[in-house]
Amino acid sequence: MRAMIIERTGGPEVLQLREVPTPEPGPGQALIRIACAGVNPADWKDRQGMLAIYQPYRFPYIVGFDAAGVVERVGAGVDGLRPGDRVFTPGNHGQGAWGSYAEYLVADADRVALIPPGMSFEAAAAIPVAALTGWQALFDRGGLKAGQRVLIHGGSGGLGSFAVQFARWAGAAVAATCGTSNLDYVRELGAQRAIDYRREDIAATVADWAPGGLDLLIDAVGASTLPDGLALVRPGGVFVSIPTLTDDGDIEASFAAAAARGVTRIFSTMTDKGCGVQLARIAGLVATSEVRLPPIRTLPLAQAADAHRLIQEGHTRGKLVLKVAEP
Repeated sequence: MRAMIIERTGGPEVLQLREVPTPEPGPGQALIRIACAGVNPADWKDRQGMLAIYQPYRFPYIVGFDAAGVVERVGAGVDGLRPGDRVFTPGNHGQGAWGSYAEYLVADADRVALIPPGMSFEAAAAIPVAALTGWQALFDRGGLKAGQRVLIHGGSGGLGSFAVQFARWAGAAVAATCGTSNLDYVRELGAQRAIDYRREDIAATVADWAPGGLDLLIDAVGASTLPDGLALVRPGGVFVSIPTLTDDGDIEASFAAAAARGVTRIFSTMTDKGCGVQLARIAGLVATSEVRLPPIRTLPLAQAADAHRLIQEGHTRGKLVLKVAEP
């Protein structure tokens, strides 16, 4: 199969388009012929070797989590998936398997969901990691409930765009930080208060909007960009950070400070085991227009290095998707 591989970790230039053997599905797995692959910040960090703390690097190595395509065949014991089904998944890359920047991907069947009728492969490929991470941070770890006040720090990125909408859908009052050019965008997503981090004092604005403190804070940007984040959360509230691997601050000290204030402190990474059920629920919200997809920019697989340069800059609105092949 054709794949964008790396033979060593490094900058975008290490990505190479090559031919490698097509993987085979094992018991409980599906082989997916990929049409589109989503691009996430985790991908450039993966390319640079930062995910070695989670999984071994064996070269040739294929980057990428998100995939949308068609089931080619399934392994023994798979029920509910058939060849020809249109599906999407974060794959098994988090467990060390080859990633989604390739024509084929193997994924455990319980990590796969059917694409709703009428949804494109580009749209489906934009969902898994960003949406699952946002959903789990808000509900599974943050315990968000209707009527609570939540701040999404970084509301215009792929993860933030989903998180703002999920929180609004759940009946919470939502504020979100973003740059000047994205203020209208996050308001359209459902943010009651859009905070321009370039021009406004975040702490003062939050104190005015939530005088008693936030019930939940989701930091999708990094510790250095919100140095007084803990002070924004009420005692008894929850402060969730999405680990960046580059700007997480002193994690142990942050736990201690939160405990002293009576705040639950959580660093939330995406859980992909059995995530097919959550994926299907999220896709259903998109299909019924209760949640809209962020803007999607599509590039060919051969331009994966360009996609990495764009997302590594950290100011991309919405999602980047690679077109791998015609389905």
